[in-house]
Amino acid sequence: MPQEMTLSDGRVLAFDCFGDPKGAPVIFCHGFSDSHVIRNSDDALTRSLGVRWIAADQPGVGGSSPKKGRKMVDWGADMEELADHLELETFNVAGHSGGGPHALAVAYHLPDRVGRVALASPVAPFDEPGVTKMLVMKDLKTIAKLRHLHLLIRWAMRAGAKKALKDIPSYVESVADELPNEAKTMLRTLEQEALFEENFRLGYIQDEEGVYEMTMALWDWGFSPQDIKQPVDMYYGNKDDIISPQMPLQLCSELRHCQSHLWDGASHYGFVDRDNWIQFVGSAVASAD
Repeated sequence: MPQEMTLSDGRVLAFDCFGDPKGAPVIFCHGFSDSHVIRNSDDALTRSLGVRWIAADQPGVGGSSPKKGRKMVDWGADMEELADHLELETFNVAGHSGGGPHALAVAYHLPDRVGRVALASPVAPFDEPGVTKMLVMKDLKTIAKLRHLHLLIRWAMRAGAKKALKDIPSYVESVADELPNEAKTMLRTLEQEALFEENFRLGYIQDEEGVYEMTMALWDWGFSPQDIKQPVDMYYGNKDDIISPQMPLQLCSELRHCQSHLWDGASHYGFVDRDNWIQFVGSAVASAD
């Protein structure tokens, strides 16, 4: 069961810790339609990597309260409270997909406490010219086109969430059918398939709220990638069914100190596959020097 804490504004934040309780602390930020549980399914492997992997559900996801009208930059203050709650003086941050800008928001908000950043298949600011054209997944492309029709987007997301929650195993199978490269990761083992089922269940447990709030936050982050002072390691796959590999590369080009790393043959969710996970976590626990 995840832990819960009450934030200063009265909202609940749900989070959990994986890996080695005495390991190097890393706050991880999940992506769109995901939740705090998304990771490699072998927790013994994560413990062996010497990381204290701290993951929280974003607003409207899992057990975390919604925060209507939130901006990406707001996540930094939430994670400051979590870090204080866990008595973390300094730590690193990591993020996947839409969690990439969330991780950068923490680095931006806490420049003296966050040492470095590790990103996997991150998205760039959607309000930059040409970025939404780098979306590959059909549903995301439609959302980008309808961005200003908020009620319509909510209605479509609510219908999708209710359909997913009605039969999560069938939902995962349908995603795998639509996204064949992602299927190789989602269905790699029975344990990994079960983890993805739980991941999406928590992602949609408050219906559309979490995915809607994140979607709106992908425009106008409240800070610029150029504001990030920390070193960033950015990983991406060239078999991504969700975003073009050009999007992570564009974001990397805007960051002051970013080094890109290609995972040849990896999909959008390929960061949880064993070899990639080892490399990703290893980068996340590295010192800032």
